[in-house]
Amino acid sequence: IVMSVIAPFVVLPVFADDVKPDPRENLNTAIPEAIRLLEAKEYKAFLKSFMTPDDFKKFTATKSLEKFAKAFGERKGLILLKVCKVIKDAKPTLDDTGTKATFTIKEAIAGKKSITFVKVEKHWYIRN
Repeated sequence: IVMSVIAPFVVLPVFADDVKPDPRENLNTAIPEAIRLLEAKEYKAFLKSFMTPDDFKKFTATKSLEKFAKAFGERKGLILLKVCKVIKDAKPTLDDTGTKATFTIKEAIAGKKSITFVKVEKHWYIRN
């Protein structure tokens, strides 16, 4: 009987320590996570994680995620990886609401001079 009273208190703290916050909740962890996924060429996971939910629905409504991810990897994956590596230690310009962060790229990469992240609910997503 004593074990049944104590056991829940012993198990819960261990479980709570195992829960990790989503890296997209903070820009300082979102960008390294984007780099990790892009370096691993995990384009499906990257698109699911870093496209806004509305954009993701729109793009996958007409094309399968597999085809979309393949095309993304062939056309934009490496460029976006380079951009993320350039901005990972930079400070963005935030809008007044703190939900839009724009990073300026000093030397344009494939014509990109900036990249913007937007916060939807509690996660940061790449806007452009």
